[in-house]
Amino acid sequence: MARPRKHARGDTRGRILKAAIDEFASRGYDAAGVDRIARRARVNKALIYYYFANKRGLYHEILQASLQGMVAPLRLVVDGPDDANVKLAAYIDTLVEHLDRHPHLPPIMLRELADGGRHLDVETLRQMLTLPPLLFRLVGQGRQEGAFGPFDPLMLHFVLMGTAMLMASNVPIRRRVRQLGLAQPPLDTAATTALLQAVARRTLRKDHTDASTAH
Repeated sequence: MARPRKHARGDTRGRILKAAIDEFASRGYDAAGVDRIARRARVNKALIYYYFANKRGLYHEILQASLQGMVAPLRLVVDGPDDANVKLAAYIDTLVEHLDRHPHLPPIMLRELADGGRHLDVETLRQMLTLPPLLFRLVGQGRQEGAFGPFDPLMLHFVLMGTAMLMASNVPIRRRVRQLGLAQPPLDTAATTALLQAVARRTLRKDHTDASTAH
């Protein structure tokens, strides 16, 4: 097979990734087709195998890049100089904003959750496991500052991630409900961010967790 010309490589690879993101997000891994991805990207199918070896390799690269892109800004928040309460609000705002700007990730991950994660490779699982420790560190800082009580940060991680993913993935439904005049659900991220910040503050508040553990 002829090697792609260097000046075209980045553009071709980028088109393949964009087309594959759309395909996996709309159809899921099993129903996604390499032929459709090639047509979307306007490339010969052989180039997909050249760059990514197979459909699974393409899928894993998308997931790993998406997760890395999520972890990086959250790590900046946790490593920052602010107190834990300020970081908590910024952490949630950053999480919700990232999922809103990368709408392919929630439907892909929710499908994987429903399928028991059977398409996830070890490296993707490792990337996923880099997320909870960031929140653990933030909560640990809050405890040291006397602001947070002894609530399990893993449960908070699931609440924040699950709610943010669900809200990001159901934007088309909320938009359709609004267009049909059935209700006026919020379409931007502000309501989701404010709700999760309030839930997290109340959950971690020292007097709240002290009262909870007393019962």
